[in-house]
Amino acid sequence: MVFEPIRKMKVAEQVASALRRAIVSGHYRAGEGLPSERALAEAFAVNRSSVREALMRLEAWGLVEIRHGDTTRIRDVFRSAGLQLLPYLFAPDGKVNQSLVDDVLAIRGMFLGWTAAQAARAPQAEAAQRLRTLAEALDAAHRAGRPAPELQRLDFDFFAQLVEMTGNRVLRLFANALRDVYAKNGELFLYQYGTALIDAVHQRAAVAIAVGDAAAAQAAMTAYAQAGATIGGADAHPAR
Repeated sequence: MVFEPIRKMKVAEQVASALRRAIVSGHYRAGEGLPSERALAEAFAVNRSSVREALMRLEAWGLVEIRHGDTTRIRDVFRSAGLQLLPYLFAPDGKVNQSLVDDVLAIRGMFLGWTAAQAARAPQAEAAQRLRTLAEALDAAHRAGRPAPELQRLDFDFFAQLVEMTGNRVLRLFANALRDVYAKNGELFLYQYGTALIDAVHQRAAVAIAVGDAAAAQAAMTAYAQAGATIGGADAHPAR
């Protein structure tokens, strides 16, 4: 295998990242125009080709609409952007958007129960054993008082195995997006793991899945997710 030299972040990537932060933090509102390419090039002290490439990245993210010969306009991100933007929306101005955290937990809860039920409807012995092993590891870590980041990682590994067992490719893509959210903002969700919520619930779900009891599997994971979503609140996260 031939490796390429490690390079620093391209100028266009840096410009795009700075503009993305300005947009998602509300500095620019939907419908407003960005400064001209010339003005942006002067502000960032870069050439116009770098600005042009940065704007194309913003357009690919669904943040702007480029109109050749006209002003580049800001789009409504919740109408035009995809899940790839989600990790950057939680605290763009340093203050955590708790309502967005709650939205993620609600979606996670809905999918946890449904995914567990789907996995139980077509159980596979080898996959079910892997799930049981993950559940036991999570329960053991919880009883040993392991730190919240470790519990969070094991919890997500359990969810990823559930997703794998469904065979649903679209659900896998959603799980990938959720993993990216946790990778970039995991500390916002750690408060869920400082409780007795885990309490072998993953093991109960794993056993139900192994014997094909979809209702029991769904009930266990739905209750777990709903309990986690009710903890914390607006004061759960300090400003970044």
